[in-house]
Amino acid sequence: MPPQTKDEDPCTESILFPEWVKPEIFQDILKLQVKNYKETKSLRASAGVAKGENYATIMLRVELDVETEDKSQVTKAYMLKIAHDSDAYRKILEKSNIFDTERGMYLKIVPEMEKMYRDVGLEVKFGAQSYEIPTNENYVLLEDLKPQGFKNVDRLQGLDQVHTESALRKFAQWHAASAVRVDTKGPYEERYTKGFFQSPEIVDALFKGSMKSLLKYIEHYEGRETYLKDLLSISEKLDDIATKIIESNPDEFNALNHGDGWCNNIMYQYNEKNEISNTYFVDLQLPKWGSVAQDLYYFLISSTSLDIKTSKFDYFIWFYHSELVKHLQLLKYSKPLPTLRGIRNDLSNHSGWGLVCCTSVMGVVLLDPIEDDDGDFDQILSSEDSSFKKSIFTNPRYRKHAKVLLPWLQHRGAME
Repeated sequence: MPPQTKDEDPCTESILFPEWVKPEIFQDILKLQVKNYKETKSLRASAGVAKGENYATIMLRVELDVETEDKSQVTKAYMLKIAHDSDAYRKILEKSNIFDTERGMYLKIVPEMEKMYRDVGLEVKFGAQSYEIPTNENYVLLEDLKPQGFKNVDRLQGLDQVHTESALRKFAQWHAASAVRVDTKGPYEERYTKGFFQSPEIVDALFKGSMKSLLKYIEHYEGRETYLKDLLSISEKLDDIATKIIESNPDEFNALNHGDGWCNNIMYQYNEKNEISNTYFVDLQLPKWGSVAQDLYYFLISSTSLDIKTSKFDYFIWFYHSELVKHLQLLKYSKPLPTLRGIRNDLSNHSGWGLVCCTSVMGVVLLDPIEDDDGDFDQILSSEDSSFKKSIFTNPRYRKHAKVLLPWLQHRGAME
């Protein structure tokens, strides 16, 4: 039977399935995973995530039907991440190949951190198993976590306290291991330390483009009179905010940030009582060395439910700090332990980054899935206003969050 290159599901109609994805490139993996492997009979691909749930890459679910020596049939599934076919995306890859970075994270950095915990008697797993295939194309290949029961929480509703705490514990474990690693073995390679700040286009879109669009539609925001003057003032100082978050400060507690830690990049597994049994990170293509304020603001502002977003923020920082210190001690961190006051000071120092997370990341997270091509990656990267940007900042859901968050950020000094 010839390999199938497209599923019949209509949701995959817009997917351009790459010609280089052929059964033979999976053969070495299948021989290791399928006992008495004989041959691959067919290959199918479908959308790995629903349209509008993943902007940065194209995610495919690849299924391979395998026959064994005794004529048994086995189906193996993988998640294959590939690049967008656009000029803007190609420009980013020319400056920093995020696919090479992510494969290195999965194949080298994460196993190293997991081993650090095993060596002290704690089993910590951060994410899916990753595989290498013989190709020069841009890709990341991962195990499919859905058969194990992993799933995302609805990003439009946001995470409740239990899910938020579970994610913060994982962030604390991650940050602790990375800090101890640098403390004992030296710094990471540069490709793991710059995050998306290697691309001026992304910086402009995150900082200036989003603020420009927000101010264009701010007249629709109830209560704007209380913070508009300060918001206009800080909009002229975005370069200073960018410089502060891009450059790490040795006086702060620094770690390897996930860099893109929002709710769709966090998957949860549950036990028979519907309690969280595992929390995994996905999308490790944008790691960034620096203040942990980057991950904390990015996650807590973009992904928590509105009822706890600001009211529980200080509690969540306390919870994170307690987990961070516990795991730093477990891994025998030799430097002075970060204090709660120190973490809070770092958050205060980077409160402008919190504002950027509110005006950029949170808007995309709270947007209803877009079924046409207007919400593609090029639209997100654009520093210009567009119908896509308008849909973000006129979205009633976003405005409801912003009504609470913008005055809260003003009161924390984010608009100074």
